[in-house]
Amino acid sequence: MSEASWSAELADVVLEGRAPEARSRTETLLGSGVAPETILDRALIPAMAEAGRRFEDQRFFLPELMFAARAMKEALSLIRPLLSDRGVPPQGRVVIGTVSGDLHDIGKNIVAAMLEGGGFAVHDLGTNVSPAAFARAALEDGADIVGLSALLTTTMPVMRQVVAELVRTGTRERVKVMVGGAPLTERFAREIGADAYADTAAQAVRTARALLGLDAGPTEPAGPDADSAASTPVAEEDSREDVAAEPVAPGPRRPRAQRPARGADADNAVSPRELVKRTLDFRTPPRLPRQIWVLPRAHARYPNELTAIEDAFPQDITTVPIPCSEPVPGGGSVHDVGVFVDAWGCELESLQDGDIGQAKRPQVHDWAEADKVRFPRERLAIDEDRVHAFCAGTDRFVMAGTCPRPFERLQLLRGSESLYLDLNRPPAGLLSFMERLHAFYVEELELWARTDVDALVFMDDWGSERSLLVAPELWRELFKPMYAEYVSIAHAHGKHIFMHSDGWITEIIPDLVEIGLDALNSQVFCMGVEELGRRFAGEITFWGEPDRQQLLPGATPAEIADAARSMRAAFHRSGGFIAQCEFGPGARPENVQAYFAALAEGGA
Repeated sequence: MSEASWSAELADVVLEGRAPEARSRTETLLGSGVAPETILDRALIPAMAEAGRRFEDQRFFLPELMFAARAMKEALSLIRPLLSDRGVPPQGRVVIGTVSGDLHDIGKNIVAAMLEGGGFAVHDLGTNVSPAAFARAALEDGADIVGLSALLTTTMPVMRQVVAELVRTGTRERVKVMVGGAPLTERFAREIGADAYADTAAQAVRTARALLGLDAGPTEPAGPDADSAASTPVAEEDSREDVAAEPVAPGPRRPRAQRPARGADADNAVSPRELVKRTLDFRTPPRLPRQIWVLPRAHARYPNELTAIEDAFPQDITTVPIPCSEPVPGGGSVHDVGVFVDAWGCELESLQDGDIGQAKRPQVHDWAEADKVRFPRERLAIDEDRVHAFCAGTDRFVMAGTCPRPFERLQLLRGSESLYLDLNRPPAGLLSFMERLHAFYVEELELWARTDVDALVFMDDWGSERSLLVAPELWRELFKPMYAEYVSIAHAHGKHIFMHSDGWITEIIPDLVEIGLDALNSQVFCMGVEELGRRFAGEITFWGEPDRQQLLPGATPAEIADAARSMRAAFHRSGGFIAQCEFGPGARPENVQAYFAALAEGGA
């Protein structure tokens, strides 16, 4: 077999994620006398370069990228020892890790895999890595590059400390520093003294080569079809029925033409509850409704500023506490340092007060054993009298005290990386468990829909900074029918329904409009405010929100005001826009104040 033929076939096997076959083909090639460096250069490096391109072009998503990386690793496990024995040096040596205080690792893991596939020797230090540990590993490994990852804005300053520690230990002069992560920018990299910033895994490989002065290397795939992982805000790891076979019909929704004429009622004396309803129904509210999500860190650090903001801009939306007549299992606080156990028995670990913990101990190791998962049926014992009393005692718009999250619940139970791989090739046990999970959420929402709340709410984080986490076809097959049923339940009981989803989700917004979703909370700035307004204003209510990775922590109040006005101009069409803002880690109180002040100008 010619080199062009075998290299093309092995590259295709890697791209298709066939890990056992990638190993067996590599064994065969080595046994036939093909040099390990030739296999690496002619098949594996080109295959991973093509996988990176497909990811950047949104032909691959996280599951496909992970499958390719796993197949590549199988082949590399045979090649690496032989390269070492033959004295073949790697392209370079990289020490990589997520900085201390941060437990997120999916993006970092994919970058590490892509670097390995690009011919680099990679020492992955894991998560919560201290500056001293980075410097020590760089020295001991003789690293050429130190790669730093962070997803939390609160851990970004640690990167500056790592650079300082490299300087202090005399290591900085001979290593390059590359950074990546959802809240990072080129500007931030320059400010902390890093050498480069990479916003995708493929870019990380190209950047690493450039930092070391290497040539471009093989860039075309060897085959005939010749997180952003680094910055992927994957569902916070706090983020069924085979529904594809029987799609659920969308819930009832009034077409735009049947909505009351705009400008019909400009009475400023409406209650907050009525104000929100008019906004959702595009019935010309006298002003924009307001809602602020306050995380514990804001309460602790800015109590006086928070009080001033809430006094100046009273909130129009509230959530009823979950009143259950039976004790709900679990313990601890999801926002406290330590381990929090939720009602499903999932353990979430947090390293900083005020940050949501990360699930690191999955319960489901094999979907064949998923029947052991305990569903918290105590949450279904809703004290309806207390809910009714809460709703009667406020004039605010009241949201239900529950929030189904099927995709994130699956991640919490299985582990994010394992779930991404499972979803791409769903085993039967996963699909049957999804049936049970969906049935539980339907039962829970039906109960809440019969109370006096004004709206139901659900969530799942579906986007990275620049693409969906999974292929839209897979999302439509497995999850859209679930959401359609949630919407149908709400509308059948005369309720509105809201959804939250982080990241770039532009491609599925038309689907959410189609099923009748009333309001969507999403990261509008990463998708483009003007473009979203052009395509969807008047069809769905945009429930905030200003960018909390760059704007709220780093912009000036004047820049925040401009951003707020751009949101109103893009989304408000006699309704359709709620002035929502998260006051969480990194957000500056003067910026939260400026956001609400700008949106209070001139009423609605």
